Amino acid sequence: MIRGFILLCLVITLQVNAQSEMKTKQAFLFHPHYAHQIPGGDLKKRFNPFSSIGMGVDFKFKNNWMVGLDYDWFFGNSVIDNGLFSGISGPSGQIIDKNGDFSVMQLNMKGNYVTLNASYLINIPKNEAFSGIIISGGLGVMQHKVDILSAQTTIPQVNSEYEKGYDKLTYGLAIKEFIGYQYSVSKNRYRFRGGIEFNQGFTKGRRTWDFNANKSGLDKRFDTTVAMKIGFIVPVYTKNSEDEEFFLD
Repeated sequence: MIRGFILLCLVITLQVNAQSEMKTKQAFLFHPHYAHQIPGGDLKKRFNPFSSIGMGVDFKFKNNWMVGLDYDWFFGNSVIDNGLFSGISGPSGQIIDKNGDFSVMQLNMKGNYVTLNASYLINIPKNEAFSGIIISGGLGVMQHKVDILSAQTTIPQVNSEYEKGYDKLTYGLAIKEFIGYQYSVSKNRYRFRGGIEFNQGFTKGRRTWDFNANKSGLDKRFDTTVAMKIGFIVPVYTKNSEDEEFFLD
């Protein structure tokens, strides 16, 4: 999936770069990106550092304000077990399936994060309308869970229904702050954006009962990450009425 995402980004970049740049200061800016996420708050008790890939789109106005939408898909094998299945495992810590064999369990981190953003671009250099320092804030929804991979046909303790008692599904409102640099000049076909992002999720467990802890799974949480993010920029330039040129005979 990751290779396909990178290939798609490269194809889009090559196709759109064939477009000649208009003399305008506004455009749609598509930016596929990768981020290394360092968890904090309650999140660091459940996951080690993980990765995300995503896609964003901003519309840049002539006054350097931008509005946009970002989506990130969280993934990684970074789960901190902490005896997640201690209630159904034997003295060795392994789960025995219905055939009496030790089972193999793989735990992954999966999640989604979407935000609506408002940003401002400080042009550096000043004569390049699409390059400079970006300061951004956003509001959205953060969601994550433990993805349990197992031979579910032989481990009835964690089949499709019982898995919900162990996956710790969590989601809620979140805010973000981003500061970085955007490079997009008319004389260079390579355009990118990179920076550091701070995310705070005011989340809540969404499973009625946590089977392993034997208590309610509806706990309130404060999940944070610090993300180092970098990606391509694919511009689609637009004009408004002030940019139109008219010729009279």
